[in-house]
Amino acid sequence: MENGAYNAAHTNHHVGDAWTDGVDKGSLTAGQQHPPERKGKGKAIDNGSAVDVVAGGAEGQQESETGELPDELQHIITDIIPLNVILTRLAEYSHSALQDKIQELASMPMLQGLVNGNHNYHSSGAEDTSQESLDKKTNLLNFIQDLHTKWVKALVIVEWSKNADQVGKLIDIRSHLASQLEMYNMAFWELIKVKQEMQWAKVPSPDLKTALAVLSTGKVSWMPDFGYIPPPPMSPDEKKTWIHEINIALHMRLQLHEYDRTPRPFRDYTVADGRVTFKVDGEFEVDLTIADDVLEKQFWFIDFRFLFSPAVSRISDRAKEFMASKVNDALAAGGLLGCYKYLHEFTLTTKISEFGRQALELSTGRWIGTLKIERLYRALSIQYWVYRPHSRATKSWIILGVHSGQGPDGEETPESPSRIALRWFRDGREVKDVAIPFDVGTISTEKLLTTVVAKHVEHLLSSIYNRLLNKPRFSQGQARLALKVSDEPSESSLTMQLYGEHNITLQVERWMGPFILLPRTTIMTEGERKFNSSANPAEDGAASLEQLRCFFTMTDIKTHGRTVGWDVIRCPISAEELKSLVYSDQTASSREAYQALWMRYASWNPQWFVMMSMSLGGDQWWLIELSTQPQGPSGNRINMFTKIPMPTSDLRLSRSFFDHLAEYGKTMMLQITGLRALHRERLPHAAPTSQSIGRDPLSQMSVPKIYVQLSDILPPQTESSQSACTAWAKEHMPIEFRGLEPSPIEDETAAAGASSLQRRETGPGRGMLEAKLTVIDRRKFQFLRGNLDRDVLYDPKMGQFTFRLRVESGEAGLGLLKTRIQALQRLIAFVEAIRRAGRGAVPESATLREVIFTYSNSPPNGLTRDAQEPRVWRVQLDLAGEQGVNVILEKGNPHLRAIDFLRGAANSPKFDALPAWFILTLPLYRALERVEDSWARPLANSEGSCYVFQKSLDWVTIRFVLAGSSQRRVNLDIKPRDRNGNLKWYIARALSDLHANNENEEFNRVLRQRVWAASGNGFKSLATGAWADPDAGIENLLALISEAMLSMVGTPSPPPLQLQQALPQLSHLPQDQQPTPPQGPPAQQGLPARFPQQHLQQRPHQQHMPQANMNNQGQGQGQGQGQRPGMGKNNNTPVVVLD
Repeated sequence: MENGAYNAAHTNHHVGDAWTDGVDKGSLTAGQQHPPERKGKGKAIDNGSAVDVVAGGAEGQQESETGELPDELQHIITDIIPLNVILTRLAEYSHSALQDKIQELASMPMLQGLVNGNHNYHSSGAEDTSQESLDKKTNLLNFIQDLHTKWVKALVIVEWSKNADQVGKLIDIRSHLASQLEMYNMAFWELIKVKQEMQWAKVPSPDLKTALAVLSTGKVSWMPDFGYIPPPPMSPDEKKTWIHEINIALHMRLQLHEYDRTPRPFRDYTVADGRVTFKVDGEFEVDLTIADDVLEKQFWFIDFRFLFSPAVSRISDRAKEFMASKVNDALAAGGLLGCYKYLHEFTLTTKISEFGRQALELSTGRWIGTLKIERLYRALSIQYWVYRPHSRATKSWIILGVHSGQGPDGEETPESPSRIALRWFRDGREVKDVAIPFDVGTISTEKLLTTVVAKHVEHLLSSIYNRLLNKPRFSQGQARLALKVSDEPSESSLTMQLYGEHNITLQVERWMGPFILLPRTTIMTEGERKFNSSANPAEDGAASLEQLRCFFTMTDIKTHGRTVGWDVIRCPISAEELKSLVYSDQTASSREAYQALWMRYASWNPQWFVMMSMSLGGDQWWLIELSTQPQGPSGNRINMFTKIPMPTSDLRLSRSFFDHLAEYGKTMMLQITGLRALHRERLPHAAPTSQSIGRDPLSQMSVPKIYVQLSDILPPQTESSQSACTAWAKEHMPIEFRGLEPSPIEDETAAAGASSLQRRETGPGRGMLEAKLTVIDRRKFQFLRGNLDRDVLYDPKMGQFTFRLRVESGEAGLGLLKTRIQALQRLIAFVEAIRRAGRGAVPESATLREVIFTYSNSPPNGLTRDAQEPRVWRVQLDLAGEQGVNVILEKGNPHLRAIDFLRGAANSPKFDALPAWFILTLPLYRALERVEDSWARPLANSEGSCYVFQKSLDWVTIRFVLAGSSQRRVNLDIKPRDRNGNLKWYIARALSDLHANNENEEFNRVLRQRVWAASGNGFKSLATGAWADPDAGIENLLALISEAMLSMVGTPSPPPLQLQQALPQLSHLPQDQQPTPPQGPPAQQGLPARFPQQHLQQRPHQQHMPQANMNNQGQGQGQGQGQRPGMGKNNNTPVVVLD
């Protein structure tokens, strides 16, 4: 076909009745016409493997019964190449040829004017007609015309493929006709051969008379009769007996006479049907027999079969006759050993021939243009990667031949017979240390070539991998490097990490052998060109990959950094100083060639830089401060530098990364300023290198902590304060700078809507100082949760207090840190007091500003008013007051009557006894409220009243007043006393009463009869008083006293004369006979476990309260918080101290 214009013809491979890859696909598409059905099964060759093809279905059979091929016609399906393989190989060839042509044109001589350096040269005519230009155009035109011819031929094949079914039938008919014609020619030449041979076998004329007699009568009377007696016919039993006897003879001969002379491969044999079958696995199978009982007679050949594949299942008769002659001669000359050697060598030669036949098929098929085959007598040489772009000075090939199996002395050994051996020459050198597995039982040249190519690819990639792996960057785990080796060459790859999630994958194409770099980008294409132009990629590949990585990484850093305020600048220092900086953190053995990249943030001081060095010794990031004044012609000198802990392996060049890098730099500047401040103040400190566990570079890029001693930051004033400071916290405290907060100028800029780059140029802001205190016993702080203040946080799992303080740039912030630690120490004291109070006190919240806890105490069983649980009362301690700690109680709290004393105690040095005091005194104050409630009716009827006076935290006075004389009143004092190591409430008449010692006085008489002489649940009477337990006993005792006093309501007053007579009598009694309360040890000398070792005591000058102030009810702050009647504030408030 002429090379005409391209007619833009389209294929119709999608049609169901089209032929694809040499196989009829029409039956695979429903609803489309099926091709005619063939009888039986055919064999379709697709890519070297046999595929059974069964034609059509039921509908196709009905439609093609008349057109069904007869038995004489055979469907031709051998040597069919798939259409997609043709087009793929043609496309690969076109692309490779075009690349070579471009390189050839580039290497051709240029125009003389341009060679001389005249860059302003312009052709005077409309077209360049110089000889160099014409040669290039002619060369390019011939190449395009030749390539166009090939594609036009491919187009013709594509157009032909539309009618592949019909053309296939035509080929079948033509093949059948050609075979018939060939049979005619063969018969013609056979007749000629017979005629020629008959020249030497002259026979007389035929005896027609004898022939007529024989044909008509069956006998001829005139012919002589020799009298031969025909042997009798053998019955099946006789035949079986003869065969059995032959089998026995074979067994006896092989096991007795031939046992020592039988070669080892012939030890696997079977005897049956009068023959012995010797089987050599993977090679052949031969049938022999005997013709005589004599043991010295030879064996005779019967049949031969190959046991490898692919091979013929049955040899032809002519080949069998030839082999019978050769094998019988070998048996006669050398016995079974000679037979084995001949057949073994014959099989090896056949296998090598099969390897060669398949190699020739591959060189014209899938491996076209990549193989070179050469037969060397019994050996076979196959060269692969004939036109590879790299390592052009060397060749690679394999040689298949027969190894003699001889030992070192040159003698043959039965244990090591001859065999097929493979020699591999890689890049011109024989490789002896690599075992290449190949199967001689199932011969496949393509599989052998694939294995060899895979080993070659493995060598190339492994050489590069081992060179890279020995470098510190990969041996120390700074970057990922993975080698994948597979039996399929195209699946073997070397993957090297560039940075972060960016990887480069190096592969080798299996057919032509060029290197392939993935992913396909402009930078990768340039690197691939350098790889394929290398003379020895196994040696130079590691350096090429490293150069490609540096260029790729630096390009991305420049591109992404410029958009977020980072400027890439030239190196501001000399090469020698830069070299000393880069190699300062490396040993001599790990010093590799490096490339450096200098950057500076827009808002930084001009003397601060970030430098990144990249090499196979490891990537490093540095924060560098240069001197403010240039040091001679070499440039600036390094004033300070520190290494940035950031792995390039997990680097992600996002906006957050560059922002974090800028924040880290500012934070390091702030920390350096802080370290300088600590050095000026001569405070001992340590700053060990931080070791981050996370793989995220943002998490590893952390500022190292500074460790100081708590005693240095907060020197103890006294020995007690020192013990309190070190009793709950560890001595060493880490201080860390957590970054910078935006300055007010930045906040205003952000509010005005400025861009992120403009906000970065506004200047530095404030720093965040973070210090952590670790508690010794976390169980003491279980109820502390979350934020204790806006800048103090407690983590209960870790047992740490975290201080986050804002400090100005350049300040250490030690004064503010000391203040916050003192506030925390006071909070810890309150928390510890609540914990020691027991289960009755439950903390709700604790911060540096306030502490809230609840307390309760179960009422006595006999006085429970309802079935509800006892009420829980809340106490709020305001720690942020300007005048000290303020105690706030909720409305209705029984302790509201003692609110002023509670506030005084909270601001005293012994404030830690308050939680226990609340729990201890709750039953007492609850009972006082009930006593007051029981006197509500007498008070309303003006028959009597009851008043409660709070004189101190451990002294309460109850006054009962009856109607009548103004002298009808009694005062009862309630004070704590220690009894046998337990705290008891002691109740007796106040010594200030005029009739306290008058036994005939009406109140003493009633109390003695109904209270002092009785004992009950939780209390016990004494001679002139009673003591009660702090829980239920005090409530029962006060209830009994109230009933006794209520019994006197409405009784007439005693006569005044009786009172006057009683006074002189009492006054003349001796001092030792006057009634006095028990003089037991006071409670403050030893409180029980429920009430800690401190308790509250009133000063001596406050024991007597003025009479005029007793009736000031409802006054003071207690009234504002729900104070009950009788709980007035005393103007002469006692001073409260804690023992």
